[in-house]
Amino acid sequence: MSAAELSGLPATARRRPGAADARLAILRDALAGRRGTLVAVAALGLVALLVRLAFTFRAPPFVTNDSLSYLLPGFDLIHGAGFAPILKRPPLYSLFVGGVLGAFGEDLRVLMLVQHLVGVGTVLLTYGIGRLLFGPTAGFIGALLTALSGPVIVTEHYLMSEGLFTVLLLAGVLAYLAGVARERGLPARIRGSQDGRAPRGMRWLALAGALLGLAALTRPLAQLALALFLVALPLLLPRWRPALLGGLAMLALFGVAAVPWMVRNQAIQGTFAIAGGSGEGLGVRTIRYEQRFDFREPPGGDQDRLLARARKIYRDEAQDGSAFELARRLREELGVSEVEAERLMRTIAVQAIERQPGYYLAGTADMLVKTFVGRPVRLRQDWLPWRNIAWDARVQHLLPQPTAVEDRSFAAAERLATVYDPARAAPLLAVLGVLGALRGLERSRRPALVVGLLVAGLLLAGAALIGIEWRYRFPLDPLINLLAAGGLLLLVSLVRTGWRRVPLGRARPSAASPAGAAS
Repeated sequence: MSAAELSGLPATARRRPGAADARLAILRDALAGRRGTLVAVAALGLVALLVRLAFTFRAPPFVTNDSLSYLLPGFDLIHGAGFAPILKRPPLYSLFVGGVLGAFGEDLRVLMLVQHLVGVGTVLLTYGIGRLLFGPTAGFIGALLTALSGPVIVTEHYLMSEGLFTVLLLAGVLAYLAGVARERGLPARIRGSQDGRAPRGMRWLALAGALLGLAALTRPLAQLALALFLVALPLLLPRWRPALLGGLAMLALFGVAAVPWMVRNQAIQGTFAIAGGSGEGLGVRTIRYEQRFDFREPPGGDQDRLLARARKIYRDEAQDGSAFELARRLREELGVSEVEAERLMRTIAVQAIERQPGYYLAGTADMLVKTFVGRPVRLRQDWLPWRNIAWDARVQHLLPQPTAVEDRSFAAAERLATVYDPARAAPLLAVLGVLGALRGLERSRRPALVVGLLVAGLLLAGAALIGIEWRYRFPLDPLINLLAAGGLLLLVSLVRTGWRRVPLGRARPSAASPAGAAS
């Protein structure tokens, strides 16, 4: 040790070689821990990058009917035609698309590559969350599963908002957990000095609010994550003052990120919201996935004639199960705005649900289970939908068509996407995930319970408000993998503890042994 280091030790410690050795041991442990973290991060990042590069250069960009509504606003923006996403689309993903196309050229394959690079960040964030929840081993297992997860990789390859939403949601979760850990003083090695500024825990919580605000500007469901984290904060922090200040910091920074767009929507669309879509979502839920809802007029009829006309259109479209056609007909035949069409669909759907609450709750439970289970990767279905999609003339050149090389590479791409398919291990994941979340019943691991509630809450919200949308589950896959890893380590610990208590193989003292003689 240097003289400067020795001068910082008590006089008794300087006189005792053992104290110096102990301090050196602590320093070596700290360096080993940091070195181990760097090795884990490098290994996970390399695996995630190689798998994604191998996939992205073999597969054409994937699109759905919804992709165009994300692409057009970003495309128009970079061509000087303004920025006007439809009401149900929050702005951030379209801005991301426009930024990538404007910077690197109008080719969706470049966009897919950038999204996969963002996906590497998703894997590393998963590791960071796992370290805070359960330690480095669980973090590594959960992040490795995420790096190899077929649904996550395929989702990143879509012209859809889920890939960007995933990385923002996980970044918000990590910042929240880091803020809670610092405010609780756990672990001691990550405490920060105050140096006259706001406590580091408060700064992390403020960052979490800002990141969740950006996530909400990608998918509004992040507002539910904010609400859950605010409610949980007093349960995670030992004193009321840090909980109050941390909650205010989160709320303030969320508002800084999200409120300007909400003000814009109030001025242009007539609604103070990040996005619309709840009415259309309930329309999807009540006419596509369940066909036995009653959409008749209430006793006494509709006093609102506009609502009566809308109800007739709703009943007509319920026969075909197309909520998108329903929204179009309401706007065109009734001459109403997007906001008013949303209100009409929401009103009719809620009245039908109130008339049959048992049917609705049973359906929600069934869809919740099916959404969690997911479906096995079917890459051919992701490969082909472009053939039946028509895009506006101004972006027709961007509509992806598989090249001959990509078609020949389909089998290799499919193998990459099925290395780890969580739908094929859903029961095991469910059991391990519940065990991982229940570790949060320990006082020192309460954040694990909060993460478990976040996963369950977002899945339930999707099932209740939309129905079965497989892609809504995929942003939660990294957290599900982490909870399962935490549950797995708990099982291993219990097995090891039980094995030590089993007397098999233990030598019994014989009469000739010293122990036997002593007895």
